[in-house]
Amino acid sequence: MDPKRLSFWSVDPTSSNLLMFVIGTILVGFLIVFAISKAPTQARRPITWLLTFISGGVFVLFQYWPQPINFDKKTHLPANGVESVGVLLKDATSVFGTVSQVLAAFMLGLGIFSILRIHGSKIAKQQKDWVFSVVLLTAMFSMVLFGFWDFHIRTAIRTTDFDNPSNWGNVNMMRDFLFEGLLQQMDAAMFAIIAFFILSAAYRAFRARSVEATILLGTALLVIISLMGAVAGAWDGQVDAIAGTGSSKDLIRNLRVTEIASWIRNTFQTPAITGIKFGIGLGTLSMALRIWLGLERGGK
Repeated sequence: MDPKRLSFWSVDPTSSNLLMFVIGTILVGFLIVFAISKAPTQARRPITWLLTFISGGVFVLFQYWPQPINFDKKTHLPANGVESVGVLLKDATSVFGTVSQVLAAFMLGLGIFSILRIHGSKIAKQQKDWVFSVVLLTAMFSMVLFGFWDFHIRTAIRTTDFDNPSNWGNVNMMRDFLFEGLLQQMDAAMFAIIAFFILSAAYRAFRARSVEATILLGTALLVIISLMGAVAGAWDGQVDAIAGTGSSKDLIRNLRVTEIASWIRNTFQTPAITGIKFGIGLGTLSMALRIWLGLERGGK
C-alpha cells in the first residue's frame, strides 16, 4: 500500500484520479441538493438533519478520538485500526473545513444575488427611495471592480513596492479612495454617532435613583477618573504626599485612584466578565447540541 494514499480524503495531488474524484464529488453534491429540493416537505427536515448530524459528528469524533503521535503519512502506515481511524478523521476534517469555506462563498454569492434582485427591481419600478438603491449598487460594483483590479496589479507586478504610495497608479489610488477615504471614514462616523446613544443610555442607567444605581455611578466615576491622566496624577500625588515615607504609610497609598480602579477591575470586573464568558460558552454549546441533534425548531 502506498503511504501517500491512506484514505479517500488524502488523494495524491499528482494522481490522475484526482480529477475524477473532484468531478464525482461535484456531481454527488448536485444530486444531493436536487434530491432535497424534490423531496416532500415532510422529508426535507430529516434529510437536512441527517446531513448536519454526519458533518458535525465528524468534528466531534475527531476531537475525542485518539490521534497518532509523530505520524508521517508520507513514510508510515497506520499501526492499527485506531490509528487508521485517527488519520482518516484528520484528513476528513481538513476537507470538511474547505467545504465549509466553499459553502460560505456560495452564501456570499446568494447574498449578492439577493441584493441585486431586490434593489434592481426597486430601481426598475422606481419605487420610493430608488435613488439610494442606485447609490448602493454603484458603490458595490465600484468596490468590487477596483478591489480586484488593485489585487491583480499587486500580484502581477511583484517588483514594485506598493507600500509606498508614490508607486501607485490610478487604479491603486481609486481603490484607496474607496476603501480608506470613504468606507473607513463612514465607519468611523457611524461609530461616533453610536457613541452618543451609548452616552445617553449610560446617563439614564447611572442616575442615582436607588442604592444599586448609586454604587454603579460611584464605581463608574472612579474608573473614569483613573483613566484621566491629569486628574489621576493629581489625586495620586496628593495621596503620596499625605502618606509620606515609611512602610507604615503604605496602607494610605491604597487610596490612590489608580489602585482603587485596579482593585475594582481585578476583584469585580474580571470575575464578572469570566462568568459572562462561561455562560456564553454554555449557551453556545447548548445551541450547538440542539442544532446537531435536530432538537432546534424554528418559529412558525
